[in-house]
Amino acid sequence: MSPALYDSFIADYYDESPIVRQRTQDVAFYRDAVRECGDPVLELGCGTGRVTMALAQMGKRVTGLDLSERMLEHAARKRAALNKEERERFHLVQGDMTKFDLGEKFQLIIIPFRPFQHLLEVRDQVACLERVRKHLRPGGRLILDVFQTDAERMHDPIHMREAPLVEYRSHDGKHVRISERVAAFHRAEQRNDVEMIYTVEHPNGRKERLVFAWPLRYFFRYEVEHLLARCGFRVAAEYGDFDRTPIRDNSPEMIFVAEPGW
Repeated sequence: MSPALYDSFIADYYDESPIVRQRTQDVAFYRDAVRECGDPVLELGCGTGRVTMALAQMGKRVTGLDLSERMLEHAARKRAALNKEERERFHLVQGDMTKFDLGEKFQLIIIPFRPFQHLLEVRDQVACLERVRKHLRPGGRLILDVFQTDAERMHDPIHMREAPLVEYRSHDGKHVRISERVAAFHRAEQRNDVEMIYTVEHPNGRKERLVFAWPLRYFFRYEVEHLLARCGFRVAAEYGDFDRTPIRDNSPEMIFVAEPGW
């Protein structure tokens, strides 16, 4: 993934989007996971620090890694608002999740909310998981979250029509409407070209249309199980949502808790 993807307008709109702001169930899940597994914790694809911040505020030692300089700038501003002890436990690193070498091992490594789905090629997915394994302490765990694929979104042209998602007013008075569409299907490569469209009306009446476009890889349950096994992991638990229910046909998520070895 190019760092330019999130070094765009999206970094400034990310945190205020209701799609992100209202996503709280996963934060509670990761807090519970840290209570169970302990720290230090590494988050790959930490973005603006939504999850990382919540773990740091628990008094845990947390490192957030992300490729995007602008997303990390937002995370750094959040870190600056913490008290001195929390700031000392919270580290941010700019890096590639397929190539990182931090010189430290972690009790828990988490990949929440789709960063892994930016890795389009199997070689990059394997490279990421191999780096994870090398950075885990003995007895450490990986938690990997991807969405469960909706078969219709792999082929149905109805999803190529722009569909509204949410609208909101930003802290500086902008009226923002967010919609989305699939621009192209690539079933043989298990990815869609996706567009998220921001229609913005500024307080002075100026209007603009901003398009965040990216390729998104989708996965299937047993594919992920085999991928983890190929990289030396054993799946310890699987969940279909953050309430820890099993993966079912209508589950929105596929959450894999894995540990090195068999």
